[in-house]
Amino acid sequence: MRITRIRAADFRNVPFADVDTDAPRVFLLGENGQGKTNLLEAAGLVSAFRSFRTTEIAPLVRNGCKEARVRIDVRDRQDACSAVEVRLAKGSRTGQVDGTPVTSVAAHLGRFPTVAFCSDDLRLVRGSPSNRRRWLDAALGGTDPAYLEAVRSYQKGLEGRNALLKTPAPSDDELRAFESAMLPAARLIIESRARQLPEICETLRQVAARAGFSPAATVRHRPDTPADELEGCWRRLRAAELAAGSTLKGPHRDDFDVLFDGQDASDYASEGQQRLIVLGLTLARVRRDSERAPTPPVILADDVLGELDEVRRSAFWKEIGEGHQVIATGTRPPPGDGWLTYEVSTGTYRKA
Repeated sequence: MRITRIRAADFRNVPFADVDTDAPRVFLLGENGQGKTNLLEAAGLVSAFRSFRTTEIAPLVRNGCKEARVRIDVRDRQDACSAVEVRLAKGSRTGQVDGTPVTSVAAHLGRFPTVAFCSDDLRLVRGSPSNRRRWLDAALGGTDPAYLEAVRSYQKGLEGRNALLKTPAPSDDELRAFESAMLPAARLIIESRARQLPEICETLRQVAARAGFSPAATVRHRPDTPADELEGCWRRLRAAELAAGSTLKGPHRDDFDVLFDGQDASDYASEGQQRLIVLGLTLARVRRDSERAPTPPVILADDVLGELDEVRRSAFWKEIGEGHQVIATGTRPPPGDGWLTYEVSTGTYRKA
């Protein structure tokens, strides 16, 4: 797959942009805060109409505007072209493909895959469990519609259950109704994570061996509650959850360990090693998505390529190969030749 054009109106700090990206390597060059990542983020909406930077809609709409609009033109391996349009407004997001509304994101999933990675991904190692859960949901949900649907269903039920727990006297029947609706999704999430995270770990080992990205790194699932114990756990914790006004157990509290030589990578790996672990995990996701999606994902690399030394940069490109379009950003000119480069300044894009 190739993204051939990105148009955005009132998206983040971009009043209007119309950028031709019909090239295997595209580079957005400029100082920080000028709009490089914003265009990359707009491109990423093509996959599931969601940002890779935030779960909220409001930050995506330019200040003072009611709606943000993005159109991404794509071409597949058979030279078939499609136009994906996304509209974002307070409390709503809609998508169309070639003028036809998309009524099911799960059905849309995998048609136009992208994989994004950026320097902030260090939060995978150093950050909170919520950062790792978000990465894992994107990694699994990017090619698994059932998993994505389960995450959304569980989150909707969780919000309703938490709202009920905050009311003065919720009935046990009402809480059980939420739990009955949430349990199938919760079990699917927990079981999918337990099954697929070891697969990601194995792919990480293979990628690391080929590219030299921290072969000592591993990941290990750490579920909050086993799937078969969750229903009983909610019953036992009823009083505590009523006091807290929140659901205390479930897959929304899962985590996974990132290990280096068997130890916590946040404590035992250097910053450089942590960066390589994150890059290795991203390349492992690229490999998995390439094997599962009908078309190779587009790589969206936000300010990361300049951090690699020549040896690892060469290994990165060897791992990526020629089958993936790469759209990258940076504050310095792109590494190597063959890039379609744009200079970015205050939300405008000028071909260099």
